[in-house]
Amino acid sequence: MPDSLVIRLLLVVFVAQPLALGQTQQTSAQTKPGPRPATRDQSKPVPGQPSPQDSLAEAGATSTSKLALPFKRTWQHLTGGATPLAPTLDEGRIYLPLTGGRVSCLDRQTGLLLWSTEPGGLVTASVAAGENSIYITTQNRGEDGVEAGGSLRAVDKATGLTVWVRDFPRAFSSALELGPGRIYAGSADGFFYALDSKDGAIIWKVESQDVVRGRALVSREVIYFGSDDGVLRAVDPDRGQLIWQYQTKGRIIGHPVADDRVLYFGSGDGYVYSLDISTGKLRWRSRTGAAIEASPVIVGERLLVGSYDNFVYALSRATGDRVWKRRLENRITAAPIVEGDANLVAPLHSDYIAVFLNSDGRRVNIYQLDPDFEIVAAPIFSRDTLVLPTNQGLVVATATKPVEPQTNAIKK
Repeated sequence: MPDSLVIRLLLVVFVAQPLALGQTQQTSAQTKPGPRPATRDQSKPVPGQPSPQDSLAEAGATSTSKLALPFKRTWQHLTGGATPLAPTLDEGRIYLPLTGGRVSCLDRQTGLLLWSTEPGGLVTASVAAGENSIYITTQNRGEDGVEAGGSLRAVDKATGLTVWVRDFPRAFSSALELGPGRIYAGSADGFFYALDSKDGAIIWKVESQDVVRGRALVSREVIYFGSDDGVLRAVDPDRGQLIWQYQTKGRIIGHPVADDRVLYFGSGDGYVYSLDISTGKLRWRSRTGAAIEASPVIVGERLLVGSYDNFVYALSRATGDRVWKRRLENRITAAPIVEGDANLVAPLHSDYIAVFLNSDGRRVNIYQLDPDFEIVAAPIFSRDTLVLPTNQGLVVATATKPVEPQTNAIKK
């Protein structure tokens, strides 16, 4: 047998077997991760090797989630470049921010370009989609290339034409959140703003001590947002008055999540925090090995969170104790996507996504991108469709059920 064929067969066997690095690990909430083995991440298949669906799930791991179905690419929109800003979906369209300040609107089913617009500056946050308009934030530049403030504009969803635009001294730096008649956004000027969605007029603003990049959690009673000063603030949505605040030792970028009693969020200091939602008092904190920018996700009695240490963690919501953790190849800056009994993780600058069981972290699926493609922003999964922003443009794949083999019935 030729040597090259032997090597290829050995690699296929190697991929199909779980490595110690890919197996789940159980430790306490306060235990610091130990030294990382120099072994390749088992979650990623060997490039160029065949990957039949059966080999993508680890031994004994089964799932009823749509995320565990084979993904088949349905279309791609190649741009030759992309920004680290996630696309935005509505019922029929995808809005994609591009390098150079352009926003493209694509048909969700076919990828056909419906319209594009240049808002006149570098886009600083993902597009926010309202009922009739989308909202775009930009950083403006003068003729000498120096920053010349920022703008917020409303654009008609059907035509791409500007409905209104309002200028500000500094650009907005956080993802936009929409509420009834409101737009909420953090700014490079250190303020968090509540704006009128009809014209962008300022309703109120709350001062922090640094840039506000944290995406807000908006409810009727309270708005929660984090800042680069390491503070998580709770404010009254009507008047913008501070209700309570909690200080951490790192910047807070991710979107907080909450149930009826508890607020959860991650910080640049490497900890996941659990606070009493009414008082802001600490219930517990659980340490990871590096900064956390990904938003946590509530899954039953557990909390899933990705870290810059390349691990995704499953923590007990009651105590913060670690149930399992799973290492991937690159930093995890996007929140895991949960559907049913499984979750999808997309490491930054990786060329694949991996799907794990919520219960124990065993892998049940992988989707491998083509060579020279890598993920540059948070993916989206909606209605069986996976939207992946890459360095080459958008890649869209659909979760498809395997075709059942047909049997020939013999009539007696």
